[in-house]
Amino acid sequence: MSDVNGNVLYDSVKGIKKEGEFVGSIITRCNDDKDSIIFSDNLKISNSEGIFISNGFKVGFKLIYNKKSAFSRKIDELNIKDASSIEYSILIPEDVMQVYDEGQFSDAFPYTLNKLNTAALYLDDYEYGINHLNFFKEEMLRNPVAFVGNGILLADRVVIDERSDPVFYDCLIVGRDENSNLSVSYEPLMTVKKSLTNVKWIIILGIEELKL
Repeated sequence: MSDVNGNVLYDSVKGIKKEGEFVGSIITRCNDDKDSIIFSDNLKISNSEGIFISNGFKVGFKLIYNKKSAFSRKIDELNIKDASSIEYSILIPEDVMQVYDEGQFSDAFPYTLNKLNTAALYLDDYEYGINHLNFFKEEMLRNPVAFVGNGILLADRVVIDERSDPVFYDCLIVGRDENSNLSVSYEPLMTVKKSLTNVKWIIILGIEELKL
């Protein structure tokens, strides 16, 4: 767990809003029905003009022809005038990012499946649910992003174990503690049991979309 009190740029729950320009690894959770997430390198907050995000990458779900599918798209510039459309923006501490970067496997790691395009691995939705966990059982997938409970999980790899539970490797986790304060942590290994945890969705980022 890392002290992130000074790294919370915007938090609608705690009433935090820091004016200024910020550079680094920034994660923004959107307040929409898709639980979208924006990863970006630059963010500017102005009380008079809103929130500006540049050089970003948005991940979530879209509804097309009565079917939900995962999406990821590059954001060159985004002006969020209504700040209520996001829950928080947080700058990941450099020490956590360094540990996360050092823990990643080589691109040439054997027996790893790289998806060309972004795809949904799991979506907990009564009407539009998606579940490909059994299909990829005991396979290793690269570049997963997950929404578990109230937390965002970004990992280097995920393996679906024999019980069809996802096991994440080299994980960066952003969430809230028991006092609703934002927290950031790193875990080298994390097993998420669907029977005990509210797994909202898991998306596998495509390598083509990651080439920003």
